[in-house]
Amino acid sequence: MRSKLLLRALLPALLLAAVLGVAACGGDDDDGGTEEALGEFAPVNEAPDDATEGGTIEVIASGDVDYIDPGAQYYQFSYMLSDATQRRLVSWPPDVTDEPQPDLAESEPEISDDDQTITFTIREGVRFSPPVDREVTAADFEYAIERALLPGVPNGYVQAYMSDIDGFDEALEAVKEDETVAPDLEGVTAVDDRTLEIQLTAPTAATVVQALSLPISVPVPEEYAKEFDAESPSTYGQNQVSTGPYMIENNAEGEAIGYEPGREIHIVRNPNWDPETDYRPAYVDEITVREG
Repeated sequence: MRSKLLLRALLPALLLAAVLGVAACGGDDDDGGTEEALGEFAPVNEAPDDATEGGTIEVIASGDVDYIDPGAQYYQFSYMLSDATQRRLVSWPPDVTDEPQPDLAESEPEISDDDQTITFTIREGVRFSPPVDREVTAADFEYAIERALLPGVPNGYVQAYMSDIDGFDEALEAVKEDETVAPDLEGVTAVDDRTLEIQLTAPTAATVVQALSLPISVPVPEEYAKEFDAESPSTYGQNQVSTGPYMIENNAEGEAIGYEPGREIHIVRNPNWDPETDYRPAYVDEITVREG
C-alpha cells in the first residue's frame, strides 16, 4: 500500500514534468502545441476516485526546509510542509489559480471603498493542536503578523507586501528597542474573537490579501509562543502548534520531536483537526520526509 500511496503523491510532479517536457519539445509554429499538451496532461487537482483513508507516505528530499517556523518560511519545500500542517486566513485549493480562497477566514474579506481597510471574520470551531488545544481567535492572526517583524523571525516578504499597514514604521522602531517582544502593529487589530481588521495607509488591500495567503497568516498563540519568540532566532518552529490536518510529531510539552534538521521530518495526524472545516482530504495517516 505504501508504494501505491507514494506513486500517487509523486504523480502530480511527474505529470508536470511531462507537460514541461512536451512544451519544450514543441516547434516554433503557431499550432497551439503547448495548449494541446496542457490539455492532454492536465495537472492533477483532485483525489482519485478510489482514494481511501490510511497508510503512510515516505518522501525522499535532497535537503531541508529553509525554516521550520511558518512565520519565516520562504521556499516552496517549506510551503509544502506548512500546507499540510497549517492553515491560513486565505489559501489556494488545488483547482484555484486566480484568487486565494477563504480558509481560516469564514468568507471573503470585506474591503472598504478606498481599499484601505480589510475586515476578516474568523471561522469558528478550528482548534490548535496539542498542547495548546484551544480555539483559534482573531488575536492569533494579529500576533502572527506582528511577530514577523522580529529579527528572530526572519520573514522575507513582510516589508515588501505589508509596509502600508498603519504603524508599520513605528513597529520597526519598537523592535530596535526590544528584540525579544513582538511590537504592537497599530493597523492590525483583533476587534473581538472573530473579527480581524487591517488598516492601511495606501489603497493596497488587494496586495495585502494576496500576501496573507502566505504562511505569515498562520495563526500563532501568543501566550504559548512568546517564550520562544523572546529568543533570537526564535525557537517557536521547534515547538510549534498546528491548525492543519497534520502536525510535526511532538511530545507532551510541544517539542517537535519529529523534526531532525537535515535528516527527517515526521508528520502525523492532528487530533484536533476537523475535516468539516477544511478542503484538504488528508487521506494518509502520516508522512515521513527523509532528507539528505
